[in-house]
Amino acid sequence: MKKTLGGFGINRRTLLTGAAVGAVQLATPFVITARAAESVKIGLLLPKAGPYAVQGEIGHQGAQIAIDDFSGHVLDRPIELVWLDESSPQSTQQNMHKLLEEEKVVAVQGGVSSGDVLAIMPVAERAQKLLMASGPNATEITGKNCSKYTFRVDLPNKVTVNAVYPLLKQRGKKWYFVVASYAWGIDAYNQMKEVVVKDGGNVVGYDQAPLGTTDFSSYLLKVRQAKPDVVYVGLGGTDLTNFLKQMKEIGLTNQVALSSPIVNDTDLWAAGPEAAFGTYPKIWNYTGAHLTKRGTEFVEAFRKKYNQPPESEGWQDWFAMTSILTAIKETKSTDTPKLVGFLEEHKFEGYKDTPIFFRNFDHQLVQPLLVAQVKEKITDKYDYFDIKSEYPKDAAALAAAYGTQAEIGCTFKS
Repeated sequence: MKKTLGGFGINRRTLLTGAAVGAVQLATPFVITARAAESVKIGLLLPKAGPYAVQGEIGHQGAQIAIDDFSGHVLDRPIELVWLDESSPQSTQQNMHKLLEEEKVVAVQGGVSSGDVLAIMPVAERAQKLLMASGPNATEITGKNCSKYTFRVDLPNKVTVNAVYPLLKQRGKKWYFVVASYAWGIDAYNQMKEVVVKDGGNVVGYDQAPLGTTDFSSYLLKVRQAKPDVVYVGLGGTDLTNFLKQMKEIGLTNQVALSSPIVNDTDLWAAGPEAAFGTYPKIWNYTGAHLTKRGTEFVEAFRKKYNQPPESEGWQDWFAMTSILTAIKETKSTDTPKLVGFLEEHKFEGYKDTPIFFRNFDHQLVQPLLVAQVKEKITDKYDYFDIKSEYPKDAAALAAAYGTQAEIGCTFKS
């Protein structure tokens, strides 16, 4: 005979089952709410192969450290990083469209190649989405081709040229140029040539090499024949690595002054201590008196997660991602106009020894940079540089070093 409770014909099994159903019903709204917290998607365009693949990987790692700094969440929503390849202007442009139209990202960061960044800037402008260009250096990105929706973290060639020229000119007036045959390398040549010639120097040779060149012997034979005082190379990634190794093979290491528009530690790590030499402008270094408390914390976090110190590209993409997430957090929004407005007015403190900021008229990050010289004797497989100076020498000269609006030639489209 079935026992009843309270005379309603409800047995113990029914009661327990009903209680379980009730518990599920009570829990369900919370499950739905949790699932409804959609991620904040941010696109990343960095190389996964080719001459800049190592920079791409380290840039990705730097961006991940920034996300970790925010505990993986912003606006109480998880942060999702969508990394697509940056390999050529055309394919990078296609991946930019994919990030914006299919992935529905709220912003995009990255870009090592100036040519690739120049190709995706109009896409960001048409879509009215924030593009945080972390790694390109061509002057026109924040100059004649500037965009209301693009911000640049890295240094313009014009600034890096002025930073290192006073040291390089001490070696003599005969200059030889070998540069990559795309926007960054060609602009670097034009910027440095103008300074050299104006100061009475002579260009004794100029060559353009295709991106991804592996054999520089024909160029180096011409360099050796010209007997320059200074060799200025608009080369990066594996191109610079190969150039340094082949300079050593023909006995040119330390026989001339050597520099480039910018340098990544990985280029020299791959060349090795016997082949590495030169004086370079550098956006950041993981050692030195210039390192701030926040910078030290970044180095420690990077070492802990990736078992090696961060290099320049890691810092650039860490700061780029930090800028985007800070703008989202402070404006409590992912709306592009609000993010742009915040970045145009905000000063970032603690990242360098003076506050750094994006100028509202060209969106260039105004920051001091380093003049770094490769150590005479390298005893650490990562620590290649002695920091010779900081440019400019004081905060008061900072804005002037990056040029006025009239000098830059940036006018945003209405």
